[in-house]
Amino acid sequence: MTLVFAYVRASTQEEVRQGSNERQKDVIREYVKSKAYELEFFEDRAKSGKNTQRPDFERMLKSLDNKPKVVIVAKIDRFARSLSDLLRMLEYLDQKGIGFISVNDPGIDTTTPNGRLLLQILGAFAEFERNMINSRTKAGREQAMNRGVKFGRPALKTRNGSFLDRRRVIELKEKGLSARAIAKSMECSVTPILRILKEVY
Repeated sequence: MTLVFAYVRASTQEEVRQGSNERQKDVIREYVKSKAYELEFFEDRAKSGKNTQRPDFERMLKSLDNKPKVVIVAKIDRFARSLSDLLRMLEYLDQKGIGFISVNDPGIDTTTPNGRLLLQILGAFAEFERNMINSRTKAGREQAMNRGVKFGRPALKTRNGSFLDRRRVIELKEKGLSARAIAKSMECSVTPILRILKEVY
């Protein structure tokens, strides 16, 4: 028997109650029915795909040293948060010599030449999308700066609203005062003092 891992996930308690994970399991079992596969399921309940803290997902990744032939999911959105996340995970599996199949997403099967080609095409689109986003972000930032918008951290202020004198903070520090003592002397909280000292030292 060939070991394969199967991952199923429900995003919410409502999905769990409606039997989402069981339907995913049925889809996967039907797919492997004619194959000599030993299925090991990993199941997360009420865990969003955006949440990286998915206990059974993490357990599955830690179990990859058991060398499953392939990781199978019923649908791709049960596995990854985004295209970039998917590609990163599939590259990780590929480095370990493990295939990936999404039963309900035709063509997503890295154990076949066509599946690997589709993956390369998706990777090219993901890179193109990243470049477009970076380009738009840069253009937007330049336009905002031309309008006088300032970027970066806001200036630090004391309790009475005046701006903190960074040189004075450093001067007091070099005289041996602690951050708390400097904050008391300058009538502000210790947080901005610590921030200034961290930037300098």
